[in-house]
Amino acid sequence: MAPFLRTLLPLLAAPLLGAATQPPAPDRLTGQDRHDVRCAAALAVVAAMQDRGDSAALALPPLGIRGKRYFGLVGERVAAQTGLSGEAVRDVLAEAAHNVAHDGAPAVAASCLGELDTAVPPRPAPDALACIAMLDVYADVLTARDATNALAITLRREAAALAPAAQALLGARGLDASGGAGAIEHEHARVREALNGGPATVDADDFAQCRRLAATKPG
Repeated sequence: MAPFLRTLLPLLAAPLLGAATQPPAPDRLTGQDRHDVRCAAALAVVAAMQDRGDSAALALPPLGIRGKRYFGLVGERVAAQTGLSGEAVRDVLAEAAHNVAHDGAPAVAASCLGELDTAVPPRPAPDALACIAMLDVYADVLTARDATNALAITLRREAAALAPAAQALLGARGLDASGGAGAIEHEHARVREALNGGPATVDADDFAQCRRLAATKPG
């Protein structure tokens, strides 16, 4: 089995292992089921490709969180509606993942973004101010473990590249230097709170979007 399939299949293990074991019965799937399974497989495969830095996959929105969540939702729904066992549904998804990998997973995933947005609505994209805070705080975490961490140095550089855009946002809000400093600290506190399990939320897709935003700025 291909390595990326081994990383995807455990996503379904927890919600589906409770189903009774039975022989696979893929003929129970409707046309809509097959479409959703193909989309789920494509989105999850592209999420794995994005983790590896594949350029075609990175042309799509970050799917590390939403793509995998959609994968799990489709697996659960297909199991519930068809009565297939967890093992059977995972076999169906594995076959779909194998097929979309050959068909061009990024192209298939791109055609499924509408379904993804309906099932797992995207969060508002972080702006430059939020991204600076996110990149800085993540860099702080890394340097606390290793002061010479190479990724931390890169994140600091990316945060600096976003500084002009962040200043423009602060200016548009009519904030003076003191108010701007307060707004910046508020964003840093929000990210720290999220990382410490507080009510604020930050996820891997936000982080990926921030790094992409920084890559578009001169720095």
